Amino acid sequence: MAEDFDRILDECIDRINRGDSLVDCLSDYPAYSEELKPLLQSMHDVQKTCAFAPSADTKRAARQKLQAALGKQQHMKPVLSFFRLIPRRAVWATVAVLVLAIVGTLVIQSVLNAPKLVPSPDGNFAFLISDEPSDINDFENFDITILRVELQAADSKERLEFIPEVETVDLTRLQGDESREIWRGHVPAGQYSHIHIYIGEVKGKLGLTGQTINVKVPGDVVHMPIPFEVTVDMVTLYTFDITVVEAGNSGTYILKLQLSESGAWQEQELLQ
Repeated sequence: MAEDFDRILDECIDRINRGDSLVDCLSDYPAYSEELKPLLQSMHDVQKTCAFAPSADTKRAARQKLQAALGKQQHMKPVLSFFRLIPRRAVWATVAVLVLAIVGTLVIQSVLNAPKLVPSPDGNFAFLISDEPSDINDFENFDITILRVELQAADSKERLEFIPEVETVDLTRLQGDESREIWRGHVPAGQYSHIHIYIGEVKGKLGLTGQTINVKVPGDVVHMPIPFEVTVDMVTLYTFDITVVEAGNSGTYILKLQLSESGAWQEQELLQ
C-alpha cells in the first residue's frame, strides 16, 4: 500500500510540474485523495510563482538575431526554393521554434551569468533557516542541503546569486523560534520581489527505527514570493521557514514551505 501511494504521489507531482491541475490529480485517485491533497497543495503553493515573461530587452535581442538571419536569405535562394515546397504552416512553426530557442538561450544566459554576492560578516543581508514544528519529532536528525540562493529585484528579471557558507542544516535543531544563519553579506539596496532557493539532498534518520530515508521535495527550486527591502544602514534578516509532514500513516514524508512564517525583517543599525 505504501509503495502504491509513493508511486501515485510521484506521478501526481510530475503531472502538476507539467501543468495538470490539482483537482484532476485528486479526481483520478479518489481512494488516496485525502492523503494526497495536503501534500500536493503545499507543492502547488510553492510552485505557483515566477511565471516567466521575457523582458522587452530580451525580446528585442531575439528579434535582432532573427532579422539578421533572415537578412542572409538573398544568398540562400536554392534553400528557399526548397522551403517553398513545404506547407506554409510548417515553415511558420519552424520559425516560431527558432525564435523561442533564441529567447530561451538569452534568458538562460542571463540567469547563469547572475552576479555572485560575496559573503561578509558585517553585511547588510543575512539568510536564515528555521523549522515550524510538525512531524520533525519523528526524526533523530533531518538534513537539508541548500545549493544556492538567488535574489530577484522587483520589476526585473535580474537576479543576484550567493552560495551558502553553511550548505547543510539539521532541522531537528531549529524548531520553533530557533534558526540558523547560513549566509551573510553585502546586497545592493533596493526592493526585491522573490527569493529562489535551489535545494539539493534532503534526508532524515527516523528516531523509532533508525532508518535513513530521502524526503520528497516539490521541485528542485523553491520560489518565495515575499517582497522585501534591503537598505544600507540596517541588517535585513530573511528567514526560510520549512517543515516536514507525513502523508497519513504511510511512512512517506514531504518537505513543506511555511509561507506565513517566512519572510524578512530589519534589525539593528550597521556599525559605521
